[in-house]
Amino acid sequence: LRQLVKAPGFTIAAVTVLALGIGANTAVFSLVHTMLFASPGYAQPAEVLQIYSQDKKDPKNFRGFSYPTYLDIRQQNTAFEDVMGYHLSMVGVGEKGTPRRAMAGIVSANYFSVLGVAPALGRAFLSEEETPRRGTRVAVVSDGFWKKRGRNAAILGSEVILNGRPFTIVGVMPKGFTGTMHMFGSEVWVPFGVREEVMDEFARDGGTTFGERAGKELMLVGRLKSGVTAEAAQPVLKGIAANLEGAYPVEQKDQTFLAAPLRRFGTSTSPSGEKAVSMLGGLLLGMSGIVLLVACLNLANMLLARGTARRKEIAIRLALGAARGRIIRQLLTEGFVLAVVGGAFGIVLALWSSDLLMGSLGRMLPIDIIYIGGPNLSLIAATLAFCFVGTLCFALGPALKLSRVTLVGDLKEQAGEDVVARRWKFMPRNPLVVVQFAFSLALVTAAALFVRGAGKAADVDTGLQTDRTFLVELDASLGGYDRARSQEVYRAVGEKLSSLPGVEASSISGTVPFGMLSLSKRVLRAGLQPAADAKPATAADGLAFRASWRSVGADYFKTTHLPLLRGRAFTAAEALSGGPAVAIIDEILAKKLWPDGDALGQRVQVYRESTEPTTVESPGDIEPGESIQIIGIAAHTREAFFGQEPESAIYVPFARAFQSNSYFFVKFASLPAGSEANAADLLRRTVSSVD
Repeated sequence: LRQLVKAPGFTIAAVTVLALGIGANTAVFSLVHTMLFASPGYAQPAEVLQIYSQDKKDPKNFRGFSYPTYLDIRQQNTAFEDVMGYHLSMVGVGEKGTPRRAMAGIVSANYFSVLGVAPALGRAFLSEEETPRRGTRVAVVSDGFWKKRGRNAAILGSEVILNGRPFTIVGVMPKGFTGTMHMFGSEVWVPFGVREEVMDEFARDGGTTFGERAGKELMLVGRLKSGVTAEAAQPVLKGIAANLEGAYPVEQKDQTFLAAPLRRFGTSTSPSGEKAVSMLGGLLLGMSGIVLLVACLNLANMLLARGTARRKEIAIRLALGAARGRIIRQLLTEGFVLAVVGGAFGIVLALWSSDLLMGSLGRMLPIDIIYIGGPNLSLIAATLAFCFVGTLCFALGPALKLSRVTLVGDLKEQAGEDVVARRWKFMPRNPLVVVQFAFSLALVTAAALFVRGAGKAADVDTGLQTDRTFLVELDASLGGYDRARSQEVYRAVGEKLSSLPGVEASSISGTVPFGMLSLSKRVLRAGLQPAADAKPATAADGLAFRASWRSVGADYFKTTHLPLLRGRAFTAAEALSGGPAVAIIDEILAKKLWPDGDALGQRVQVYRESTEPTTVESPGDIEPGESIQIIGIAAHTREAFFGQEPESAIYVPFARAFQSNSYFFVKFASLPAGSEANAADLLRRTVSSVD
């Protein structure tokens, strides 16, 4: 310690270098540990399995469950203590007059008990609150939601406005609980009984209503009985699937059930690994490890430079009989002290940067991000390990070098011998400089490639001309508006935006490039509906192609400058009031459906699944099986990364494919530099003036 105190400049510089290197590794370790290894917010995760419905003839095809099927599985199962059902939906949480978007879980009454977590305050849902369309408006909120309300115990019995409707808060979940997803959770949970009042359009299941056997909206999770393994549960589920297929041959045709560990991230009806998350964690750890290595090499050079001034001291101690091992031990101890002090500052830096990152993400995303910061045993142990490894990297080499001295030579150096000439003969630090430069160059190159890739991704040519264009996002359902009222509001907003001074064109659209949510449907030639077990090889045989389903306004192609290669755009009457089913398809879908002919003027239809009802839930929307005339062929857009095959698209009038969560493209004729903020404020005030 005395040696470090005698050289405060060196000590401060060394601690700073180590704090940055160890802090970066500690921050990344904390994130990766939370992502991959930290226990999820529910009890005994090894006992919790997700149940999947798989097509026996097409094992890659999975689907969700209906509410009646959920009840049957819960009643017939002998492998699970209990089985619960859930799905997610975006809701509008009314706060201070302006609703904000948040994630909600729509769950069965036993949702929390199956996960083994009880509310920290209040109660969970009652069984009678689960009955479809008969439940009372009650809600359980997250700890994050409670925190926003000041953690007032009086929150129980108070109201929260969801989609314009008041719900009574009956419970608050404990800190760290995220539901079935790890780190990312809902802010509020409501029972199945009020599903129709809070679900968004993306949670709807075609034309079915909740409670019909043909539905596929639910995901199921079960907790194994004591002593029952996941392998033992598989034949039980397959037996239940066989029973249900026999009892309901249409709705459950070719379906079998299986169970797999509940995924830490994502909510999907199909089981899949999480290799991408593991690979990301490994990549982050590898890059942070290079940062620590570069810091250690830098500090090793500093120690060698400082060692030049200490050679006489070390030589004298050796001359007085000190063992070389003792000298090495002292130098390593000094290095470890530096590492520990740097590690302590590194922990502070890591916790601060992690909280800053998660806080920023939490403000941008409509979900609860559960990241419990603060030092813990795993974090401290990892930091000590980084300190130990760092000490070996930066202190062992200089310690071995500095303790291997020639007494006469080193004493003469202090008496005036030319050190520069001696260092010219043997340059021990040069290899370290080369290695440090190489690793630094590799790290900078990787960072530059990442920035370049991110820049290219941000500037990808989608095919739409977005210069001087603003996006206005609206979702009237978050305010509790029904379809008719939402259409009136959107029509008024469209008229107001189009009439603004300086606006060249505007149009509504249900999707945007690289949007958070998108819809796709299977499209085939009209009049062809192959049997469910048929395997058509060509479009002429009834082969259906997956295409992005895009509902747009009359001036969409004018506003976005997306070229119409042939045919015409939609008329105002078609876009606003419906009428005969018409569509514009892109050149990719046209080539797939009519590889040797002209698609213009032909007719297509949306593929109808064998279990789908014959009517849709929203009157006026294009139904599966309805004949649609192609009135135009558009250029294709690009919404794929890394050379992926472009997705085909079909455009339909907004009135025949209504979406509550929609966007207005607003293109200005001119937009002087620096006027963007004023234009955005004008658009906000215009929309607010409508409703």
